[in-house]
Amino acid sequence: MIDGLELLVETLITGNLVLIHGLGLYALTRYTKTVRTAVKAGTNTVVGMLLGGTILWLLGDIVPTSPTSQIGFYVLVGFIAAATAPHLTRQDASPEYHVVDTALIGLLLIMAQRNFPGVENLWFAMGSSLGYFIVLIVVATIRQRLELAPIPKAFRGTPIVLITAGLLGIALLGFWL
Repeated sequence: MIDGLELLVETLITGNLVLIHGLGLYALTRYTKTVRTAVKAGTNTVVGMLLGGTILWLLGDIVPTSPTSQIGFYVLVGFIAAATAPHLTRQDASPEYHVVDTALIGLLLIMAQRNFPGVENLWFAMGSSLGYFIVLIVVATIRQRLELAPIPKAFRGTPIVLITAGLLGIALLGFWL
């Protein structure tokens, strides 16, 4: 049994979905051009992750036992959570945020692999979603500052975002004990 606060800190720092696991890089490159779009995309994914964790917590006894069925079940929960999240955050007018993020599906598959009992699903989802949201905001802020920097033409746009994410990931690995 893992303490909820310990699990929250672990998923925020040393188990960050984007920087450590490499999940959600599409959103990192697409939705971090401005802080506003990063907040919108991050909010949708946070709601989707919390909804997915809550569904798995409530349906804990119904989860199939065979590995193939279990993965399919978790992916189905991910699609349901991703489809519902924009409606809960009232961002229906912008269909560009109706994308199933790989971080959401990856989170649910990591939860299936680690097989958390009960409310630990919710703690894991909360920590992962907050870490994801913080990374989107930080990268969007760095990306806006990099627009003023003299970056070579070959590194502008997506390459410098991925290099920045790699450096942030290396910095977070320093906290891994």
